[in-house]
Amino acid sequence: MRTLMWTRHHVLLGVLLLGNTIAFAGVDPVTRLATAVLVLVMMVDLRTPPAVPALHRGAVWMLGGLVVVQLVPLPAAVRGLLQPGYAHVLASEWGTISLAPWATAEVAASVVVMFGIALVAARMAITRIGLPALLVVLATTGVVLSLLGMAGESGALERVLLMRPNSGDASPYGPFVNTNHFAQAVELTVPASVILLAGAVRRAAEGGLGRQRSVVLGLSAGVACAVGIAALIRSESRGGMLFLAVAAITTLPLWRRFRRRWSWKWVAIVGVILVVVLSLTSARLAVVRDGFSDLLIVEGIEGNTRWDLWRGTLQSWQRSPLLRSGLGSYRHVIGMDKPATGNQVLEKAHSDWLEWLATGGLVGAAVLLLLIAGVALQLEPRGVRQMRCEFRYALAGASLALVATVLHEAVGFGLQTPLNRYLLAAWVGHARGADRFRIRQDDEERV
Repeated sequence: MRTLMWTRHHVLLGVLLLGNTIAFAGVDPVTRLATAVLVLVMMVDLRTPPAVPALHRGAVWMLGGLVVVQLVPLPAAVRGLLQPGYAHVLASEWGTISLAPWATAEVAASVVVMFGIALVAARMAITRIGLPALLVVLATTGVVLSLLGMAGESGALERVLLMRPNSGDASPYGPFVNTNHFAQAVELTVPASVILLAGAVRRAAEGGLGRQRSVVLGLSAGVACAVGIAALIRSESRGGMLFLAVAAITTLPLWRRFRRRWSWKWVAIVGVILVVVLSLTSARLAVVRDGFSDLLIVEGIEGNTRWDLWRGTLQSWQRSPLLRSGLGSYRHVIGMDKPATGNQVLEKAHSDWLEWLATGGLVGAAVLLLLIAGVALQLEPRGVRQMRCEFRYALAGASLALVATVLHEAVGFGLQTPLNRYLLAAWVGHARGADRFRIRQDDEERV
């Protein structure tokens, strides 16, 4: 990767991600509005948008159609046919399929923002100077996030990120709702540091004029990795640690071609990082160990397990399997099917994928499958392993971040924190941009 050359897009995306990190994970309405305006500015200045894969284009059109159908007023008779399970609560006059149209419009707006971030990230990653800049932005966001999280632990529940008073029964990580959401943000930033570290070690071994710069970048990326992993462990998020480890093992073949002999250089690097991580987390290791011993006890709320919540969510989906009750309407309709939760209000399904099915129906599920399939084709292992090292590392790191997120979201709802959505969109765009180098490389080989 070449020397960094910052453009307006690099700076604006850095402001967006770092700004949302500092501004309480972007949960405030003012912050979300500022983010939307910033994305609009970047889109206007984009000039030439990158090509969008056919599967993703199909998903975008299908999602747009779903939102329109859910928000367009229809006669009660039509809605009764489309939503038989809600016939007894539908208004007798014209109305929308979405039982919470304002929430559906808000979800649609957030998807548009994510789409804009993905396009900007893809446009950056498609160039040799933009790719490392994007990675530096993601890695820096991870370092700031991790340091704020670890520093905020001393403030317990009193202050969010050491700045403003916390409210309600929140976690020490404030706007992340619980430690799992904070851990997911770390999962979506640590892979950028890993990519930079792998690339720097590779270039340092090759020698040349850039060796000194590679050593500095490698040391910085190594510190960022150690700080991020330490913050993940200190958060005591069992899911965060487990799913990142599973994703690392799953994507390991993408990073290097295995040989019979050991690479002692990498053994030493990983060993040093582990020593630093252990020194930063030693006080929490006993608590983490006890937490993993109870891992099979999947707790929900008021004595219910996640299995109970998921069963109620599936029962809710069966009321209108095709189009459901409107994106974002989960908290407004689940009361008909939720398990007994006492005084607690059930607002999330504790599985974003299941909640998406329960609010978007089979059409929404098809949209999600098309999006995942489009990214999976870009990260196809055989093609990634044939690329040059710097681009292979970029796609391997994207695979690490995305696999960990897909696994974690099966049992959590971390993507309902705005910052996590923005980070995910940046990785999707990163994967698309870096994948273009494989296409160019194949074209060059044919010539």
